[in-house]
Amino acid sequence: MMLDQNDDRGGQTGAAPAAPALGERLVSFKRFYRWLNLTLVQQGLWPLLVLLTSVQGGAPEATPMPWFLARLGAPALAAVLALVYLRQVPAGRVSAAGTADQGAPETVGEVLAPEGRGGFADGMLGTQLRLLAMGLPAMLAVARLIATPSDATVKLLFFGAAQVLAFHLIHFGVVARSYPVADQGRAAGVVLFGCSWALYAALLTGAGGGGGSMALAFAGGLVLGWAVGAACLAVREGLGGFWAAVALHWFGVYLVIGFTG
Repeated sequence: MMLDQNDDRGGQTGAAPAAPALGERLVSFKRFYRWLNLTLVQQGLWPLLVLLTSVQGGAPEATPMPWFLARLGAPALAAVLALVYLRQVPAGRVSAAGTADQGAPETVGEVLAPEGRGGFADGMLGTQLRLLAMGLPAMLAVARLIATPSDATVKLLFFGAAQVLAFHLIHFGVVARSYPVADQGRAAGVVLFGCSWALYAALLTGAGGGGGSMALAFAGGLVLGWAVGAACLAVREGLGGFWAAVALHWFGVYLVIGFTG
């Protein structure tokens, strides 16, 4: 794990100019390596434990204690490490048109900001939609806990929250702001979002020993991850920033599919 102090945007470190010998290939490698470090913490630690120990790699809610704490700890640690990266003040970035892009995540405060880029949901309508997007998952989570007050319910809700936070902090925070052009960063965030999802599906399939195809698991995870990532980006851009996208991601994947799938 390399928590460097360089937040590379075309070879810049903070406000200091890049070394002339630092090529774009090295910059791209550092961007990818940073993402890979965080993703291996988030997605690789649990399959590794399944492979090396006697614990079963089933559903999160079926994972016994204290192994569940290790499973929960992997995405939680990845989210914390992503926040460490985001606390480093990056150099300025511009949009594709060459003007300052106020919607790009520059600092951790901007990444977690409640407002998006001023999409279709502005003013009172936007406020109401954002409250709905965050309130509906909260109400459904309470309803799930009342209807099925079990350890399995609590485990699924907490694991889902940690996974979702790690996904968004890594891909729409660390990855998105590491590009000199904001739109490139957002596109890269969605692409790598799908790759992270696919990697987790493939690693779990391989570590589980059930004879499933890792290649098929990766392909299916890639398509599903891209779809979820694109939907999250659309919510961030049009509805209202970080928390609305996180809440709807948690709602759809864990509060709906997680209880019915």
